[in-house]
Order: sequence, then C-alpha cells, then structure tokens
Amino acid sequence: MKLVIREYLASLRERDELDAVLPDLLTEMGFTVYSRPGRGTRQYGVDVAAVGKGRDGIERVHLFSVKSGDLDRKEWNTASPQSLRPSLDEILDVYVTSRIPPQYADLPIAICLCFGGAIDEQVRAEVTGYMRRNTTEKISFEEWNGDLLAEVVLDGILREDLLPTSLRSHLRKAVAMVEEPDIALKHFRQLLGVLVANPGDQPAKRLSQARLINICVWIIFVWAREAGNVEAPYRASEWAMLSVWHLLRHDIIKSDRNAERASFILKELIDLHFAVWDELFDKKILPFADTRHALSTAVGSHSSTDINIKLFDMIGRLALRGLWMVWQLTPGLQLEVLTDEVLKAHPLASTGINDEIVERIDTLCSAVVGIVSNNQALMSPLGDWQAIDITLALTLLATRQPYHRAIDQWLEELTRRTIFAYKTHGRYPTISTSYWDLADHPASRTEEYRKENTSGSILFPMLALWASARGCQQLVDDIAEFKREELGHCTFQIWLPDDDSEENLYLGGANHGAALTGIPVIHGTADTMDFVFGEVESNGHYDALSVIGFGHWPILLTACRIHRFPVPAHIWRSLLTDIRH
Repeated sequence: MKLVIREYLASLRERDELDAVLPDLLTEMGFTVYSRPGRGTRQYGVDVAAVGKGRDGIERVHLFSVKSGDLDRKEWNTASPQSLRPSLDEILDVYVTSRIPPQYADLPIAICLCFGGAIDEQVRAEVTGYMRRNTTEKISFEEWNGDLLAEVVLDGILREDLLPTSLRSHLRKAVAMVEEPDIALKHFRQLLGVLVANPGDQPAKRLSQARLINICVWIIFVWAREAGNVEAPYRASEWAMLSVWHLLRHDIIKSDRNAERASFILKELIDLHFAVWDELFDKKILPFADTRHALSTAVGSHSSTDINIKLFDMIGRLALRGLWMVWQLTPGLQLEVLTDEVLKAHPLASTGINDEIVERIDTLCSAVVGIVSNNQALMSPLGDWQAIDITLALTLLATRQPYHRAIDQWLEELTRRTIFAYKTHGRYPTISTSYWDLADHPASRTEEYRKENTSGSILFPMLALWASARGCQQLVDDIAEFKREELGHCTFQIWLPDDDSEENLYLGGANHGAALTGIPVIHGTADTMDFVFGEVESNGHYDALSVIGFGHWPILLTACRIHRFPVPAHIWRSLLTDIRH
C-alpha cells in the first residue's frame, strides 16, 4: 500500500494538487492549518502554514513550500521564481519576520521543504548546506519527501481505524483496474458503502471519513491520469460527492466550526470532480464537438446501441458541468436565465470573474449544440430514460438566451423522429434499461410488444412541457395527436421527491419519490405546463431536501443523472417562465 501512495504523491502536480491535499493530511495529524494555498495574493514562499507538534513532540509553526515530483537542480535553484530556493529565501526574509500571526510569534519555526518525490543526489549537498547555514535557535528545516508523506497518509487518513485492511484491498483493486472503469468503480463503491453505512458518531470522525474519501478519489485519479484513462475517477468522483454529502449533510447546514470544515471538504471534492472533468472533456471531447461524426466514431463500437448510450451519457455529463458554472453565478437561488441584469447583480460582477465564467458557459453551450448537430444519434433516444440527459442539456441551453433557438430545433427533431420510429416499428424509445433488451430492440414488430415497451413515458411529457414553455404550440399539438392516436395505453408521468427522498436520493435508494401521472397534453392548450407547475407548487418535499436548503442544487442534478431519476420540475419554476418567446 505504501508503494501505491508513494507513486500517487510523486505524480501530484504542485498547484491545486499536492498543495490541496497537504492541509487535509496535516489536519488529520492534529495540526491547526491557518493558511492555505491562495490565488491572487502574495504568499512569500509559503504554500501552507500550520501549527502543531513535530516528530519530537515540540509545538512549532510549520511553513511548507511545496514542489511537485522529485527535487532536481531545475526545481531547486534557477532564475525562475517557482524554484524552491528563492521561495525559501522569501520565507526567511519576509514571512518569518512579518507574516506569522501574533498568537504564534513566540513559537519555534520549522521551514518544511515539501515534495512528492525525493531529492536528486546532484543537489543533495546544496540543499543540506543551505539548511545548515540558515538553521538558528528558533528556525529549523525539515524535509517532507514522498516517503514521509506516504507514512503520513498511511498513519493519518488511511489509518487502520478509518480504513481497515479489507477496505485497503478495495482501494488497491480500484487503483489496479483504472483501465477497466466498471471494475474499478465496483471496488470503490464497496469502499464507499462501508464508510457511509458506518458514519462516525462525532462530527470530527465524520470529517475524517470525508477526508479519507477525498484522498481515495485523488489516488485513483492520479493513477488513472498516468494510464491515460480517467473514466473511472470521473465516475468515482460523482459517487464520492454524493456519499460525502449524505455523510456530512447534518453537519454542513449548521453554523459552527465543524460546519465550516465540512463545507471546505465538500468544496475540495467538487473541485476534484471538476479537475477530472477537465482532464476528460477539455482534452478528449470538446476539441471534436464541431467535427461531423467524430465522437460517434470515437465510441469505438460497431453497435449503434453502444454509440447511442454513450453519446447521451456524454451530453448529460457535459450539461451538468455547465450547470455547475451557472450555479456559481446564482448560488442558492432559483435557476434562471443569465441575463445582463442577473449578472450585474452578482457580488463579483465588477471583478471580471463573471465574464470568464459566462464565456466558459457559452463555450459549453456551443459544444452541446455542436455535438447534437454532428452526431445524429442524439436526435433519436433509444431509452425513454434518456430524457434525463436531454433535460439536463435543455436546462443548460435555457440559461443563455442565444441558445434558445437551438432548444426549439432539438425539440422538433426529437419529437419528429421518435414519433416516426414508433409508427414504423423502428428503434423508438423503450422503457427497458437492460443493455441486452436495448441491443435487440425492437425484438418484435407486434402491437403487444410495442405497448409493453411504451407502457409509461417521461420523455414525451418532458418534450411537451418544454415545447409549451417555448411557445412551440405545433409541437405540443403533434405530441397531443400522437398520444390520442397511438399512446392511449401509455402513462405520461414525471417524478417528484417525497418525504423518503432525503434519506435515499444521494445513495441511490430506489423506493422513494412519487410519480405524478396523467400529465395532460391537449391540442391547442398549455395544459401540460399549467398542470405540472400546479402540482409542483403543492409539493413541499423538494424544498425540504437538505441539498436544496443549502443551495447546492447541482448535487441534486448529479444524483438524478447517476441514479436515473427524472429531474424534478421544481428546478425550472423560474426558468421555464422566462424562456417563452
């Protein structure tokens, strides 16, 4: 296990990786971390600062200057300000004399050279000489290399009482099988299941469990990145996010020190999920969004079923990342169109951060449009449940007015093609989620088979709802006529949370929520929208969810995508009324 941890640490990058993990390690060792990595502020050589007892039992201020990998001549001392020696000079010249908080001013100081690898023998003598020359009665130097950090991980976050031998086996297997994502995720979920099923009885213990989950995802991610396949850590990071929310939800909504720590751990995990997403999408998917059939071909299968399933899954993942960015601009508020007025009201409107996020949202919206336009499978869902991924994509497009016309076009194609497929006994959307059923669908061209596979639908009422919201009455009328002529046997329905959803939603429990059935789609009316939102207003279970009360609605959408629950219409209460043309 130490070798796995050692290789993981050596592969961490300096910025936003090793310096992001280090504070959690120190916290588990009993240190008080008073300064974490920051952007836009001068740190004078110190990446992390903490107070705690060293290996000799003496309490000190520990000042960490972090570098990635091995410490070679380039990392030690060059003209670059990113080299370690200039950072140490800054610590001695500025930080030690003027930046240590007054309450710690009388404590001895340990300046810690922290890196995930080892010191190259070519610079060992120079490093040792530097530390000896600058050691005083108050200031000492410590080397925190990969071996020491691996011991810290094993004795701290991965200690036996938190991660027993049996669970370490699951972690090792998850790491070993990163190139087989389904197997890796199976072992990681077994580890998560044990941890979440046995939550600590005190907030501090639950925080330790959450940090452990975060570190485990980091380990899987770094190994997968080295292997060039980050599918396993992507899926693991989503499951971990939901598990940590379930674990800490009662702590995080309070207003004490533990709530602050819980919020920080959740933020770290969300940021890690974004890092994995960037590694997967920015490098391997988005560059090909506007290339005809590029992503369909990249699925690497001759089966149209495989291509269809993968593309809809991809579009759901892409849309969800964009909705996280929308959340950054409207945190805790109702989802709405990001107009100039909304953006100007944001607290960071004058900093330029808004402009960067909006530009990134528009990039992802353009990618959604490009991928749908260039991969025709996304016009013809094979499973009725693919309405979930379609809905996420429509929700993202709805937040930006320039893409509203694209919503109309996609709704029109989806409606036209699914109706045609049904009438011709083609590959119309089926309620089955079995891969083999999907691969063989339609297995029969009989009316009995067709009715059995379309006994219920979340797709058609969703199409009617969005068409109604956009004022596309002809589409509503087409669906209404299709329902009257062909789908009299089909129950149009949507999903709503109930009083059991809080306990079951995040971990994927199946027996919760309620189906709102009998959704009306009537020629010449907007009854679909009126009926749905009338029911939404009388259903208070959505607002009672902890994740909604805390204002983190993208976590709910993540749970819906992973566990295949339809997106509750509550999320669109403001949005759909704003997008009508």
